[in-house]
Amino acid sequence: MLDDLVVVPGTNIRIGLDPLIGLIPVAGDAVSGVVGFWLIAEAARFGLPRVVLTRMVLNSLVDLVLGAVPLVGDLFDVVSRSNTRNLALFRRHALDPGASTRNDRMILIGLVAIVVGLIWLVVSAVGWLLSIEIQAP
Repeated sequence: MLDDLVVVPGTNIRIGLDPLIGLIPVAGDAVSGVVGFWLIAEAARFGLPRVVLTRMVLNSLVDLVLGAVPLVGDLFDVVSRSNTRNLALFRRHALDPGASTRNDRMILIGLVAIVVGLIWLVVSAVGWLLSIEIQAP
């Protein structure tokens, strides 16, 4: 219901309650986040592998953080579908407890590499900015 409730007339795009609730500043994204993390709590209670739970948390965090940006966040909510992806992960690993987690591990490794790279980039940029000598007038 959060991601795929109705089809936008004349298109194949489906939207749910998430982008609509997200239009309400702060409260909308908070409600959406609570529902998303409830699904993760159920997955943890069900005993899904930690790597899958971590991926689900990251999906929801990205949706929550980017969804909080006015207008851009609402558009992101239409295309990201983090709740649908998390439900698919839940179903896959709940129905087949022996399902491979290789893809989940690879995605997490890639995300960690991106975050480390971004941190390095920011630290390098700040170091470069601090090394600039400004002549006194």
